Amino acid sequence: MKISNKRNAITLFEVIIAAALFSVLMLAVYRLFFAEVRQIKTALEHIGVNENARRFFAHLGNDIRNSAWLDFPRQTNRQTVPQLMATNEGKVCSLRQQFFDFALKPPDPGFLREEIIEYSLEKCDDGTSDLYRLVKSNIPGNKKKHRKKICEGIKEMLIYTTNRKPVSLTGFASGLPFKNLLNFDPYELDGTGPYLVHVRATFVRKNNDKNKEDDAVHQVRTCFSIRGKLNGVHP
Repeated sequence: MKISNKRNAITLFEVIIAAALFSVLMLAVYRLFFAEVRQIKTALEHIGVNENARRFFAHLGNDIRNSAWLDFPRQTNRQTVPQLMATNEGKVCSLRQQFFDFALKPPDPGFLREEIIEYSLEKCDDGTSDLYRLVKSNIPGNKKKHRKKICEGIKEMLIYTTNRKPVSLTGFASGLPFKNLLNFDPYELDGTGPYLVHVRATFVRKNNDKNKEDDAVHQVRTCFSIRGKLNGVHP
């Protein structure tokens, strides 16, 4: 019986097929890996957007509720609200808060202390804006200006208040000129007025190179009632 010492070698065609299959497999793994990386990056960007919105409304809502009145912007007519333009740079809001200094006694003018809180937008290189909070106070020991960055990634913002609804002269029609002469709609029905601050803000992802219209990932419309509102008013 003859024993053959010949061995079957790998041909060039088999090497090419193995290399092609390996390349296809590595390409699939490569695309899957970087697709997951992009999804994780996008998810983190959306989390950052939500966090910016949360910080913004936490600070602004608390300041508005503790404020006596709104210095800026000025009141506008409800009919002109659709024509108001949002901004992404400059001062957007100025609030005035008042405190009692119980170390003094009235009528001392220092008994009533004030703090002015200003919110302003500063534009960044990527087209978004950062929001800063500036506090100016005349409280003893705290008279310095404090400036702090609140959030970032703001595309545009609009803050406004409206005039109260014009009065209606109903007393003459009813024959009682001295009763119900000036008739206002209740705030819970009207939903507007100088004691209600309306806020519209658009937050986008930071450092987005596409700069498309669909980059707006979080749009918020809400309102806050300031502390200086009339008694019995529930907007």
